[in-house]
Amino acid sequence: MRKRKKILPLIIGILFVAGCADQRPKPINTNQDICAYCKMGISDVRFASELITSKGKVYKFDSIECLVAYYRQLNATEKNNAKLWVNDFLQPGQWISAETALFLRSDQIHSPMSLNLIAVSNESESAQIKQKFEAESINWADLLIYVAKNME
Repeated sequence: MRKRKKILPLIIGILFVAGCADQRPKPINTNQDICAYCKMGISDVRFASELITSKGKVYKFDSIECLVAYYRQLNATEKNNAKLWVNDFLQPGQWISAETALFLRSDQIHSPMSLNLIAVSNESESAQIKQKFEAESINWADLLIYVAKNME
């Protein structure tokens, strides 16, 4: 009986850890990976993004706007449990959580789906992009509205 009491918490702990999916971003294989929303090939990592479900399923996107359009279609539970990642425009291949990313829009930057959205990781990069490309900041709530009006 004592062994059973010691083993049961161990089994529960193992099952809990095994059930926790890895929600870290995966590398983009340019010209091989396909956007989960628009079905175009992902050819420019600077614009790529990912949505990872609570079960660890990875959805890759060729642009922030495709990520947002896909995200908007999810139910509330799926939205709350998904992890969203975007590439740092100035450091391609460097992932930023969408929760902390700074989003910008500029007609001088041409994203794959033509809404011209990018993400950067800090205020210094944001200021650099704003000056160089006459970009404007856009927060997550406004990003959801902007994509809904201009893409869906």
